[in-house]
Amino acid sequence: MTAYFFLHQNGIITGNNPDMMNKEPKISIISACFNHGKFINEMIESVFRQTFEDYEIIIVNDGSTDDTANILNKIHHEKIKIVHTENHGPASARNTAIQYARASVIMNLDADDKISTDLLEKAYEVFEKGTNIGIVYCDTEFFGARSGKFNIGEYTKEAMLFNNRITSLALFRKEDWQSVDGYSDELIYGLEDWDFWLMIIGLGREVVKIPDAVAYYRTYKNIKDSRSGRRKMNRLKGLKSQILIFRRHQKLYSAYPKALEYVSNIEKKINNENLLVRFLKNCKYNYMKEYYYKCL
Repeated sequence: MTAYFFLHQNGIITGNNPDMMNKEPKISIISACFNHGKFINEMIESVFRQTFEDYEIIIVNDGSTDDTANILNKIHHEKIKIVHTENHGPASARNTAIQYARASVIMNLDADDKISTDLLEKAYEVFEKGTNIGIVYCDTEFFGARSGKFNIGEYTKEAMLFNNRITSLALFRKEDWQSVDGYSDELIYGLEDWDFWLMIIGLGREVVKIPDAVAYYRTYKNIKDSRSGRRKMNRLKGLKSQILIFRRHQKLYSAYPKALEYVSNIEKKINNENLLVRFLKNCKYNYMKEYYYKCL
């Protein structure tokens, strides 16, 4: 296959096939970016190395406070669109990117992550096999501060109600995004990916895992350097987000008594905690998280 792109040492991205601008791509890669400009070229390069070339990339700068905007403004390529917004969080940034997307299949790829060279090709082949396939995902590996497999358990509809079994690095159809009104901005403390997947599953869509492709999820030595890490440092916000997901998907939960009981017990636990017990549990939780990351 002919490659039309390369990265200059100064960070400016260029191409030599302007005819691509007039062609609707088959996959739109959306990328929310908050203070991750320093990683953006690594993400883009992983996309440029794909065996599947029929894509576009839409990057939304979600009100970054560092030099990310300047870095993004140096990017010039016919396959890439840059959008600058005020800071509204990843759900809003992803929704904004999808509004610009021209393809029928969307992949979420955050600015600090990357993908293996054959992921888009294999994922698109899966979508072509059936119109009811709603989510395509693959195994995910850590890189950065630590390595190894991102073990979140195997997907089943019931297991998905206990914990998210699909990372954010997955593909879906734009029409399903429209049907569920996009990523929800109600989940201000995170878990918007889990909520979004449950919305699509609630449409009756199938979930398919690609067994031999890989996505790469960046990890940080300091847990507070990532938004998900900061959320994990707050026990109460995490539990409240789980309860909100339960309330938003009660129809799904009602079909699985064990999952329904599990979330009901979480809600009771929070409601029955007095302030002292809650303070002590939060302190213990934060200490254990900090200790875990220091031991990596």
